[in-house]
Amino acid sequence: MIFQEFRKLYEVTDVDFERVRALSPYLSPLIDSFLGELYDYMRAALGHEFEVHFPDEPSLHRAQAHSRRAWLEFLDAEWDEDYVKSRVRIGEVHAQLQIKPRHYLSVMNKALQLWSDRIYATGLDKEELSKSVESFWRVGQMEGALVVDIYAQMTAEIISQQSRALTDMSTPITAIWDGILMLPVVGIVDSRRAQDIMQRMLEQIAEKRAQVFILDISGVAVVDTAVANHFIRMTKAARLMGSYTIVSGLSPSVAQTIVELGIEVGDMKTTGNLQDALRIAFDRAGVEQKIAGK
Repeated sequence: MIFQEFRKLYEVTDVDFERVRALSPYLSPLIDSFLGELYDYMRAALGHEFEVHFPDEPSLHRAQAHSRRAWLEFLDAEWDEDYVKSRVRIGEVHAQLQIKPRHYLSVMNKALQLWSDRIYATGLDKEELSKSVESFWRVGQMEGALVVDIYAQMTAEIISQQSRALTDMSTPITAIWDGILMLPVVGIVDSRRAQDIMQRMLEQIAEKRAQVFILDISGVAVVDTAVANHFIRMTKAARLMGSYTIVSGLSPSVAQTIVELGIEVGDMKTTGNLQDALRIAFDRAGVEQKIAGK
């Protein structure tokens, strides 16, 4: 469980939770004054960012109500499954609102300072005070790390989703006929993009049961040894899945470059333009359909 990992990392013990719980009767009645000071700090420290996150009074009041409930739960120090889920939710909300981790951590640090001042004012035994403050900070820092960790996971997932969306946009595979797919490749093809193209290509071949796949590279800026080898691997992978691949748009300059570089294209089928590739694709699809119709 993620909670146990954080307890180990921050060396939080059951005694720490007990000390925080013991402070709750002293600190809970001070929650409103605490929040007043905390939000004054946030307004001064965050500046314009504060207005972005809390554009009007209703949104500010909602945030303060959530903060009030969260800190009262913290003071109860019941770190059970429901509590951890609530902190996971806080991390998710911070990611969705794009609240910067440095802002959250600075506010968390200020909150722990404000609570420490109030703990010292309780009049507890000096030795007990020191231990209580140490426990309070350990638990608070653990909570801050948990929230930021969830934030990082959510942000990574958002970036991953955006990356997949961009990949889909940069690899617009189109079914131009039953059993015939085409992908126009434009721009620079590096190893990462080549891998994305191959993955999308094979997924679509399997999903659409494509007999022919046309890879049009007339828009590729540069074709060198690495790029050519990427295309060769793509055609071989497609062939293993039963799809005949045609690389179209091979310009005279690109053909000359391939020859000069000594690149072995093997049995990769190429054409100088898309029209010739379509003619071959339709012929092959027609042959396949006749065989299937017997």
